[in-house]
Amino acid sequence: MDLITVSPKGGRAFAVQVRGHEVSSDMSEKDGGRDRGPSPVELLAGSLGACMAMMVQRYCDRHGYKDGEFGVNLTLEIADSPKRVGAFVVDVELPDDVPEDRKEAIRRMVELCPVHETLRHPPRVDVDVA
Repeated sequence: MDLITVSPKGGRAFAVQVRGHEVSSDMSEKDGGRDRGPSPVELLAGSLGACMAMMVQRYCDRHGYKDGEFGVNLTLEIADSPKRVGAFVVDVELPDDVPEDRKEAIRRMVELCPVHETLRHPPRVDVDVA
């Protein structure tokens, strides 16, 4: 797996770099940042949505469903004690030509995306402070 590097960009903003790509992360102005990018929690939600969207895209491509756009919309609920994401609310919009009897199978498949499975089965996180 490729190394992911996170570097400060000033204030509460950071550059997340992987394989030559860079994504900025910052806090909102109300949380003390300058809102120059999504917050880390929003990036987590975006990762979940992108993973699910890729699963839907693969399914639709394989079965020829192309009538209309599809997408994934997410909101998140913050919980306290400890401060964390308490829930992700996910709305998957499918192309118009997906038959009603295939929607449950798509839902089950979307839930198998690696990010969703990681959230369901949290990984070990080893932290080394040098």
